[in-house]
Amino acid sequence: MDQIFRKTLYTRHFDLDWNRHVTSRTYERFAYDARCEVLREFGYPIELMLNTNISYVPGSTNVRFLNQQFVNSEMTVESEVYGMNTGTLLWKQSIVGSNGKKACEIETTSTLLKDGNIIKIPNLPKLSVIPYQFTIHPKPTNQNTVEHDYYIPFSDMNCFWNLPSDSIWKIFEEGRFLFFKEIVDLNLIKETDSTTFFMGGEIQIYKPIDPGTHVKILSWIESFEKIRFYFRQDILDSKGNLLASMKDEQLFVSLSNSRPRRAPAAFFDKIERFIE
Repeated sequence: MDQIFRKTLYTRHFDLDWNRHVTSRTYERFAYDARCEVLREFGYPIELMLNTNISYVPGSTNVRFLNQQFVNSEMTVESEVYGMNTGTLLWKQSIVGSNGKKACEIETTSTLLKDGNIIKIPNLPKLSVIPYQFTIHPKPTNQNTVEHDYYIPFSDMNCFWNLPSDSIWKIFEEGRFLFFKEIVDLNLIKETDSTTFFMGGEIQIYKPIDPGTHVKILSWIESFEKIRFYFRQDILDSKGNLLASMKDEQLFVSLSNSRPRRAPAAFFDKIERFIE
């Protein structure tokens, strides 16, 4: 029987984002905190890892947001971990509110590295689930994209001197804002009482993203429906190498009552040329 580890945390006032609910990055931080506690149970507390030069390296993620939260919400992270043949760790986590409703589901991978070699943790449950199958496809040739340069701050790295998952999520979030600001105009949000909620997405990491470097964010829209669209982004290094990709689902909602609504015509007119 698979073992479930639980840790309870609370949302805070500074977790609220511009959409007036707990930001997506808070859930990833909660999940990461819970992963560290699970690693402690298997003999790898963070103190040992730091003292012996073992690094926690994040991998690709699939995430779904199911129930938005406000401040002072009691959230329990339920974690399962499996050891893959390569030594990669597969995490399946649910973040559940005090009412028993799931707020978020995260499936992600990570590795423990020492001197460039993967550490295989003994006694981990063997893989008994099918890992999520990603649906991100390469950017089509001649696809219209919006390009932005972005600097990766050193201050975004963690105690392992690499970018944690929430910092990588932040790059993609910044890319979304830059796209909307340039193509849509953020004032349209207030004018049409419309915003979009990040409902979930896929993040694939192909190569490490180094703090202190400049990257290019390419943004476009994979598909568009009446009340939602699927946003695509690629992160490239200065030489044009693909570092990471994201595909996220954005749901149109009324800013005043947070209920789903049809996309404003003005929005579609502005972004039509960037749709696959």
